[in-house]
Amino acid sequence: MGFKETLQKWFGTAKETASELTEKAQPHVEKAVQATKEATKEAAERAQPHVEKAMEKAKETASDLSEKAKEAASDLSDRAKEKVSDATAGAKEAAEEAADTTAEKVSEVVEDED
Repeated sequence: MGFKETLQKWFGTAKETASELTEKAQPHVEKAVQATKEATKEAAERAQPHVEKAMEKAKETASDLSEKAKEAASDLSDRAKEKVSDATAGAKEAAEEAADTTAEKVSEVVEDED
């Protein structure tokens, strides 16, 4: 029975020691938590101007890219209009030539019959 009592005494002492250490450590833990909160707040405050600058730069870049995209779309649209205009002009010329040729052939046929 002496061994069991010795173990209980050791565990009891260990439990008391752990409890005392926890009580002693509590203020230090609270200080560490508070210091961490303050350091985080300070770091966030110091970073804020940099974040704002980065956001402003991102907005400017997005605006520039948007403007370039509008210009590129406008250029493509202009080129497409030119191509359609050229194609339409070519088709019109071909239709006029076909009409002229048809008129000539009809005139020839009418003359031959006379």
